[in-house]
Amino acid sequence: MDAISDTPDLLPRLKAALDAPSQGIDALAAFLADVRPQTLLDLWYELEPGERERVLAALPSEAAAELLSNLSAEEQPEILQALSLPQVADVLEELSPDDLADTLQALENFDPEHSREVREVLDPGTLAVADALSGYDEEEAGGLMTPEFVAVRSSMTAAKVLAFLRRAGPDAETIYYLYVADAQGRLTGVLSLRQLIVSPPERRVHEMMNPDVVYVRTDTDQEDVARIMADYDFTVLPVVDEEDRMVGIVTVDDVLDVVTEEATEDIRRLGAAPIDIDYVRATPWLLFRKRASWLILLVVSMTLTFNVINYYEDIIAEVVILAAFIPLLIGTGGNVGAQVATLVVRALATRELELKDYLSVFWKELRTGILLGLAFGLFMTGYVLFFRAEPRIAVALGITMVLIALCANLVGASLPFLFRKLGIDPALTSSPGITTVMDVVGLLIYFRVVIWVLGPMLTGG
Repeated sequence: MDAISDTPDLLPRLKAALDAPSQGIDALAAFLADVRPQTLLDLWYELEPGERERVLAALPSEAAAELLSNLSAEEQPEILQALSLPQVADVLEELSPDDLADTLQALENFDPEHSREVREVLDPGTLAVADALSGYDEEEAGGLMTPEFVAVRSSMTAAKVLAFLRRAGPDAETIYYLYVADAQGRLTGVLSLRQLIVSPPERRVHEMMNPDVVYVRTDTDQEDVARIMADYDFTVLPVVDEEDRMVGIVTVDDVLDVVTEEATEDIRRLGAAPIDIDYVRATPWLLFRKRASWLILLVVSMTLTFNVINYYEDIIAEVVILAAFIPLLIGTGGNVGAQVATLVVRALATRELELKDYLSVFWKELRTGILLGLAFGLFMTGYVLFFRAEPRIAVALGITMVLIALCANLVGASLPFLFRKLGIDPALTSSPGITTVMDVVGLLIYFRVVIWVLGPMLTGG
């Protein structure tokens, strides 16, 4: 490892290099030459905007491209505007085609005029490849793939393939797997570099290749791409068009980005948080606008809780101690529901569960809910008997706890399936949403059980 990259005081040293008035960009470039782009990325938000621009300008084009590709689509256009057009061209030319397509799209959305100027200084061939990729949906395999792959013919010998690799290899994304295509470009097989190297020079590709190729189409959803690569332990996956012609490959680093992105979205949805913001750069006003609508909806929904309590206020007035247990009961319902919903949403996301599995999940959670309810109910009954010595109230609370736990378990297990059936992301069955539902349902269960158990003791019942 580089000494500078491992030094804990890298940030002060970088700040010193930036602040030295007599050093200039050459000295800063010399300092940055020993620092990995990923290390700089860890320090990126410790720098002021102007300092970030100077760092990017001082980096070698290849390192600057690696750093740029890891920035968000909102940050890329802003920082590129601080560079000269020749500098921008040098950096963008080093990006992989898929990353270049994304960056150009971000530029176009941010500043069409600057995007036009940048496109004019880029190599026409590079631009054509990026434009071709821009035609695909960014959340499908076509939007993830890179067209930089190695394809060979089945009639070639091992010696000819190796000679071809020496010429074509430097421009390919990866050469560990070679793909076999016919004269029309249709994918017919795959050949590993290992198999090629250990084969006799005169052996032909069709004798070495595996004709059973796992592939995806350009319109395959990115989550399915990630699942297939995980299921087969692939590091690269070929992509074909509707005519089975090979058009690109998806590599494991692209899939890792997808997994991170999808996990982030699911976590935010489960917390009823907005998914389309960069929290680090978001202003308080933006956070307010993005979060307020959902939270206001939840607040309005929670007024149903008030309405239920208000409806049964006469019962609470007669047995005041009943009010003390409300937070505990509805809190338990929300916790149980949110917990099982998280488990089911995760299983649906990873395709461990499908819609056809609903009845088996319902039956499983029915039994689990009964066991949880009995455990909670026995605890609640014993707790009330010990501290209050009021058997009727203890029984009412015990029964209520059983029913709330059972109901919450079934609601938490069922809502994700319902959302999937309706074509809605199951992650939207968020903890706040389930908690709100169970608050109302839990109170209705509580007061109906109280009326049933306490009976004649309540004049308002």
